[in-house]
Amino acid sequence: MLLSSNIPVQQLVADFISNSLPQAQQIFCIAQLPNNAIHIQTEDGEYTKSIPPTLPHFLAISNTGWYSIHETPFSKKQQIGQTSLEMELDRDFLLLKKIEAQGAVLFLLVQIKPFGLVKENYLLAAEKKQFERSIRGFVESLLSIQQNDKEVLLNIAKGNSAVHQEITDTKRQLNLQNQNYEVAISQFIQLIVNKLQNKYGIEIRMSRAFIDDLKNYNRPFDLLEDNLEKHVQIELNLALLQGETEILLTPTHLTNLQVAIAANTYASEDDLNLGRYAKTYKLLDRYEAAAQIAQQRGLNVIGKHIGACCTPAVSNASITDALNKHAKKMFELFSRYPNRWKLIRSDFRSVANIIEKEAIRRKNIA
Repeated sequence: MLLSSNIPVQQLVADFISNSLPQAQQIFCIAQLPNNAIHIQTEDGEYTKSIPPTLPHFLAISNTGWYSIHETPFSKKQQIGQTSLEMELDRDFLLLKKIEAQGAVLFLLVQIKPFGLVKENYLLAAEKKQFERSIRGFVESLLSIQQNDKEVLLNIAKGNSAVHQEITDTKRQLNLQNQNYEVAISQFIQLIVNKLQNKYGIEIRMSRAFIDDLKNYNRPFDLLEDNLEKHVQIELNLALLQGETEILLTPTHLTNLQVAIAANTYASEDDLNLGRYAKTYKLLDRYEAAAQIAQQRGLNVIGKHIGACCTPAVSNASITDALNKHAKKMFELFSRYPNRWKLIRSDFRSVANIIEKEAIRRKNIA
């Protein structure tokens, strides 16, 4: 259903009178536009006949008042042989002139007949005057409501437009800020990369994924350089092992190594109760953290990769030597803490070999 402000004004008025005034029989609501175009609405809908050529002249010279249909351009018949009284009684069409509406001037021609259980054939003069005042008042009130509705809708539309513009401006500002932020963070990281390249004598490149993830980096930037350097040290060790001449930074290198190591370091209360096992306990923590870093980089969990991922790096031989020296204590700790150091238990063959040998040794002396 259309709002009143979206209905042609002549249709709105004709429908209103037809639905609210039972005495109204025939209705011609004539809208004259600023360009002198004319639109007519009747009680049955839009007037589809040719507009009477004499209508503009009739509207220009006629006064507000009562007319017979034969005195209007909507009838071609002429009144013949009627007395003045008969002619006056036949004037049952009320013409209301120049009702101002939005974008048009209205002329209203309405046939009014007595209505009710007991009705006369004709309206009295006083009744005609009352209909003239009432209909004009009703129509002007209706048009005022329509104009108010239109202004409300226009204000809502302006408000929505302002909100939409504000949202658009905010998005544009945010996009600009994001672009500026991306440029600034890229420049900042490039300075760090240049510094590390000069320090370690190896080419370091940043992948697109690494740069994209920097946009969502939410850790303290004052720790970023130190964290990246630790990653570069690990990658440098791995590059030397694999004969590579450059390092490619990926989103993995944005992970905090201190957090990764801490995740594999268990409560200090345990350390305090370990006694002579404390050193072995920390050694296992270190190898477990290094094994996880190696695995994150897609490397096999073997001695040289674990050693390269330790900070500072250690050789495969030193890891083997340490495992042999701590074999008995490792066996005890693995028994005591079955849910810890899962990766090196399952994937690091050197650890599995040490545990297997220690188990055989204990079985033989039992």
